Amino acid sequence: MNNDVSRITPGRGESLDYFEGLRSSIPEAAYKPVKRCPNCQSVYLTDTNCEACGRSLLYHPIGDPFSAKSLYGFKERYYESFSTFIKYFPVFENKTGNEARSYVRKLMKRFDDLLEAFGDEEAMDTKNRRLFYVEIMELMDELLRYGTSPVILQQKIEGSSFETGSLLSEQLLLYLNETKKENKLEASWSVRFLNHRWFGLKVDRIFKTVIIAATVVAMAVAYYGVISSQVGR
Repeated sequence: MNNDVSRITPGRGESLDYFEGLRSSIPEAAYKPVKRCPNCQSVYLTDTNCEACGRSLLYHPIGDPFSAKSLYGFKERYYESFSTFIKYFPVFENKTGNEARSYVRKLMKRFDDLLEAFGDEEAMDTKNRRLFYVEIMELMDELLRYGTSPVILQQKIEGSSFETGSLLSEQLLLYLNETKKENKLEASWSVRFLNHRWFGLKVDRIFKTVIIAATVVAMAVAYYGVISSQVGR
């Protein structure tokens, strides 16, 4: 019995070597978490893709800060689709049109991806967390401006993978409440102003009439100049 114990018990000065040797004899999978596919949770993975569902493991859902996948990329492409008139007079943008709804869906998907990434340490580089934190706050601003209910955003934050009562979730909820108040004040002021009647006409109708009239006059003057130059030759 004593001989058996002496064979498995390290002597003095041999403890470190003994335990290193013991660890090397244990399969790595026994003490390291099993890597799974984020799409189907399969463990049959290669370095590049999942053998079960075929999803590429090189795909990164949130990309880099300020990339084409970010709020700023979506916003730039959306604004490029505006007509010249809307670019100069954004107050007349149709925020309920098909393009606007598509834009909002992309922003909401981005919001969901960032929430998920904040709850997964491996999905986001530590050095980029502050940049993504700023982006997710600006996402809330933009979504509220386009009529997204703050209740929906609150439910998404509370239902995210953050720890209950985490500092990040509290900060996002606090910012959401502040932004909600500011957007409500801004919206109420603009609505009251545009709905105000001046000599029986709404201000927004007067604005549209003036802008259209100015555009027609400018085109007429330009056309007259072209005709005059042709006749004078």
